Amino acid sequence: PTAPTVTPPSQLVVCSPNTLELIATCTTGTVLWSDNSTGTSLTISAIGTYAISAKCTLNGCDSDQSATTNLEIKAKPNVQAINTGPYLFNQTITLIGSGATNYTWTGPNSFTANGATVTIPNAVLNMNGVYTVTGMSGICSNSATTNIVVTGIDPCTQIVDYQYVQAGNPYQTLFSLTNGMTIAQSAQPTSILITAICPSVVIESFEMNIQGPNLNWNIIQNVPPNALFDNFGNNVFGRNLEPGTYTLTVTGYSQDNKLGTLTYGPVVTTFTIQGTMATISMPTYSGNEFCAGNTIPVTFSTTGSFNVGNQFDVQLSDENGDFTNFRTIGTTAIAGTVNCTIPLSANDGQNYRIRVVSTNTAFTSINPSAVTIHPFFQNLVSPTNDYTAGMTNKKAVQSIDATNKVNSPAKVIYQAGKSVILNAGFESKSGVVFEAKIQGCN
Repeated sequence: PTAPTVTPPSQLVVCSPNTLELIATCTTGTVLWSDNSTGTSLTISAIGTYAISAKCTLNGCDSDQSATTNLEIKAKPNVQAINTGPYLFNQTITLIGSGATNYTWTGPNSFTANGATVTIPNAVLNMNGVYTVTGMSGICSNSATTNIVVTGIDPCTQIVDYQYVQAGNPYQTLFSLTNGMTIAQSAQPTSILITAICPSVVIESFEMNIQGPNLNWNIIQNVPPNALFDNFGNNVFGRNLEPGTYTLTVTGYSQDNKLGTLTYGPVVTTFTIQGTMATISMPTYSGNEFCAGNTIPVTFSTTGSFNVGNQFDVQLSDENGDFTNFRTIGTTAIAGTVNCTIPLSANDGQNYRIRVVSTNTAFTSINPSAVTIHPFFQNLVSPTNDYTAGMTNKKAVQSIDATNKVNSPAKVIYQAGKSVILNAGFESKSGVVFEAKIQGCN
């Protein structure tokens, strides 16, 4: 018999799960493919490279082999997408794609961008939602999604922030005060701070009046933190509020000392101090150094009675130990152990604090010990991050990007899970012990 005519597919290279089909025609006899299969067509579906030919066979006689057709089925890239959230208002959203060579992003509000790492500044609520990255390697592509969550206070929806605090120098933020709250009586003096948070609403002074059991107090405050019972800078004065119902009336003006125009309120907030003395023990956890994305078990117990519908929120301060813009890292309805997750967007810092807050009755318990958190990304710049002495170990989950300077006799280690990038401007001077290594953050 004569050699068959083999028709190759129009594309010799395709991406899985596409298939390749070859057609062979024998004038006489049966088609025998080089993989020993028979039939006029051969379909290839497995990932790999192939060199395929065919011949015709008749009554034990074989034709010459046809020309070889080279084919390939490529694997799709294993594309993954993550973000460093959840985010508070005005933080920078970071989207991270991996597993491919080129990346295209789409998302809510007609969002589009290119690149493995994409940032979106000034997070707001309408940026919430699913973001999709399409990764391309060669001719093959694949997609993955990640969900962006923006939480916190929208400053121009709420306009004014109310914080219930433990008095002292410095004061300690306990929780946000909202209308209708029930708050556990505290053995420590407490106060309320009133802060204007919307840039487009001018409030230069507040008048605050509170009425309740054995209390009728009025004050005008011109300077933040605008404490209900007065303050001297961060030294906030407080009172021991008796059990009962309190009414707080707040009015804001465009100039100091109630002058100018009325720009806020009057807004009335009612809350109840409950005398059950329900308490939460100091939360405990193992270790004092964590990485963004780590899961940590936090344990606490309670005494006294909490109201129906109460939940316990485990909260993380900012890197300075301030709970004004706290993150909720775990939630439970009963006391015990809660598995909490450090946000991927957490900044580098050595003074984080962890606390537990109940919602009904409201009570706060804080662990006073400082916690160190290493970030997902670490950006080291000069002169802020220049090192001149001592031992410094800077860690990051993903990467460290450095343009800082290290001077003798400093000993410095940069440790990241994916990359350490020493850019133009980075210096490690004579006498310095410097090490850069790819190693997990933990």
